[in-house]
Amino acid sequence: MAGDRIVLLGTRGGPRITTDGAWPSSSVLEISGRPYLVDAGLGVTRQFVEAGYRLDDIHTIAITHHHSDHNLELGPLLHTVWTSSKPRKIRIYAPAGIKRVLEGFLHSNAYDIETRKADEKQADIADMIEANEYAQGRVFTDELVEVDALRVVHPPVEQCFALRFRTESKTVVFSSDTCFFPPLAEFAQGADVLVHEAMLREGVEKMCARLSAVKPNLLEHVIAGHTFAQDAGRIATRAGVRHLALNHLTPCDEPGFAADHFRRAVRETWDGPLTVGSDLAVIPL
Repeated sequence: MAGDRIVLLGTRGGPRITTDGAWPSSSVLEISGRPYLVDAGLGVTRQFVEAGYRLDDIHTIAITHHHSDHNLELGPLLHTVWTSSKPRKIRIYAPAGIKRVLEGFLHSNAYDIETRKADEKQADIADMIEANEYAQGRVFTDELVEVDALRVVHPPVEQCFALRFRTESKTVVFSSDTCFFPPLAEFAQGADVLVHEAMLREGVEKMCARLSAVKPNLLEHVIAGHTFAQDAGRIATRAGVRHLALNHLTPCDEPGFAADHFRRAVRETWDGPLTVGSDLAVIPL
């Protein structure tokens, strides 16, 4: 498994973009040189290339749920792959609704697609896309990995899933967006790396107060559907994982809060190897 790794492409919790800030959610799990993309928030195309990959490398994409900070750039990513890399099948695994998401994107860009097919003689982009809907249980198996899903709690989104990737010798779990959810500890039992979302109470309260004119119910949503850093540490401790990586950080760039605040919070409940995520951070396996 030498050289296998996780690359955190985007580590922001939520869809906002700020100057010099982090991008929303997307990650790569690289196995034997093959990158598996997990989520496709805004910025994923650029971040994938910035991480040193080529668009030709994209072959499998897993989406954890249909909040925009996890799927907004899926269509544009596929379109960019179609226009600039060799034709092949790309498999997308996502909860129910993915086919409608992709059909809507293709419809919205029908003029461009038909023009390029006629003028540049490109193959049909629809032939490149294989959309697969999954629920709790086995997602897919290929020659390198087995992937399973656990439905987590992220109201009001009902179809939201943690994903577990198992190779011959390694296990990596992505929590997706979830409140503190003890069954996740069993799902992640003994994993080499658990990539878990994390938030800070005081930082979230300040962020939500500042955004109240735009999102008057944001605090209630965040508290109901996300995990405080201390609870992410509790899941990692109960699961006995080898390494905890904090991702989907909330708040991400609120003044007065930084990586050290997440580190101190999670150290209340977790004493093992720890990565506080940042864009393009690499976690070797």
